[in-house]
Amino acid sequence: MFRKIDVIIILFFIILSIVFIFKPYSYSAKKLMLVVENESFYIPYKDGYFNLFGKVKDVFGNEHSVYKGMEFEIAGGRVKALHSDCANQICVNTSWIENCGDTIICAPNRVAAIIDCSDKDITQK
Repeated sequence: MFRKIDVIIILFFIILSIVFIFKPYSYSAKKLMLVVENESFYIPYKDGYFNLFGKVKDVFGNEHSVYKGMEFEIAGGRVKALHSDCANQICVNTSWIENCGDTIICAPNRVAAIIDCSDKDITQK
């Protein structure tokens, strides 16, 4: 039936898969990346509101001209789209995002808000 080495190998893979289920991402700091049309930048990930009605400042203080009819709220490490001028309102009806890789997308406005947990150093271009 099963030899001792077979049982050890099976247990090894079971333990390995449990580790990957409960730890799918690294424990790096969360960053909020905003993708608007063909431009992406990181915005400050702190509690408050921000809108895309004009110029948006990124984490480095650089201004980006966006001019999209959207408003977001950040509260307790979670992000939600509060308002959008698109017709179908799918982005507004999306629930709060808070985990690594979670995304809010507004296709008509060509806007995406993504919680990024990669180890990439955003200070490097």
